[in-house]
Amino acid sequence: MVGLFPDTKPSNIRISEDKDIQKSTFALGRTGVTPRGISDNGGSASRFFYCAKASKKDRNEGLPEDKPSTHPTVKPTALMQYLVRLVTPVGGKVLDPFMGSGSTGKACVLEGFDFVGIEREEEYVKIATARIN
Repeated sequence: MVGLFPDTKPSNIRISEDKDIQKSTFALGRTGVTPRGISDNGGSASRFFYCAKASKKDRNEGLPEDKPSTHPTVKPTALMQYLVRLVTPVGGKVLDPFMGSGSTGKACVLEGFDFVGIEREEEYVKIATARIN
């Protein structure tokens, strides 16, 4: 299956030194600004389509041992760290209107972004709070 994806060349995007551009531009509309700590060395496009499930350690981190996460779709923290860096401007704030198990919030804390999470299920709010803290 991987053979169906062609190899690609590295991108030529440079990090802008203009702090005003970094603060005023947002998400994918940014011009000349790459996500912090991310580089694209080229290779097969299949690298964009695979991400392992969250490990048991990751999905239950912060929770009591006798109460593991019951959330059905816990995302890997490393994936969410990459995504929040990709779309959040320096000093930005992330809004997650469907917080679930708190993977995005956990990633924001680790990456130094402010975070606002919304979740209607009380059980998941408790899980998210424990994982983020």
